[in-house]
Amino acid sequence: MTNKQFNAFHVPPMRPGSLFWPTLAAIVVIVVTVSLGRWQLDRAQFREQLAAHYNEMAKLPPTAIGSKLIDASQLAYHRVSASGRWLTEYGIFLDNQVYQGQAGFDVYMPLRLEGSDTCLLVNRGWVVAGRDRAHLPEIRTPWGNVEVYGTVQLPARFKELGSAYRQGRIWENITPERFRKWSGLTLQPVFIQQTGDPGDGLIRDWPRPDNGADRNRGYAFQWFAMAVLAFVLWVYHFFRRGTADVE
Repeated sequence: MTNKQFNAFHVPPMRPGSLFWPTLAAIVVIVVTVSLGRWQLDRAQFREQLAAHYNEMAKLPPTAIGSKLIDASQLAYHRVSASGRWLTEYGIFLDNQVYQGQAGFDVYMPLRLEGSDTCLLVNRGWVVAGRDRAHLPEIRTPWGNVEVYGTVQLPARFKELGSAYRQGRIWENITPERFRKWSGLTLQPVFIQQTGDPGDGLIRDWPRPDNGADRNRGYAFQWFAMAVLAFVLWVYHFFRRGTADVE
């Protein structure tokens, strides 16, 4: 084999620094995308664990909630029951809730527990929003004591762009603590999503806690695919530079 033929197969040393920035960029992209992919897989696993817990809690009889303050962490996703009277004057509408492509509200209302001044905040269900937001939907609410069934929900985490989280009875985000400060009521540290059909016209098609696990896995696949693509592009750039130097 001649020297000319040998050089056609031999990649000469690269010039110092010729691959530094492409290599650094590839490393950064690969590390970030792999990290995001693993985070998405962790989210999928977390949702599946919630689903398993939810299924176990669904097998248990409802726990009665009374005036004694409960341990929120011990009752997450438990089925519960409560007796009391609706305080309609404190009803609020949680904004930007979409159901089957329609914009609407989740209706939150405190239930004053029977025989006490302690209240339980209840997400009664979803209602479609009217064209005029100045006129809120009328919610059929029974008078007197009622028996309410539902599932305990822990306060959600959220981010807000500003301090104005409510406009009158329309709120953007809600927690029991925020509602307590606004209303002055003594509240249990959780809220419940009401179940059943008491004939008030509200929709209670609540999503399961494992909802979105498959979507998280799909996002993870996309991030890992981007990491592989970054590596392939770096390898292509490496050999292309080598070929260019030979020429």
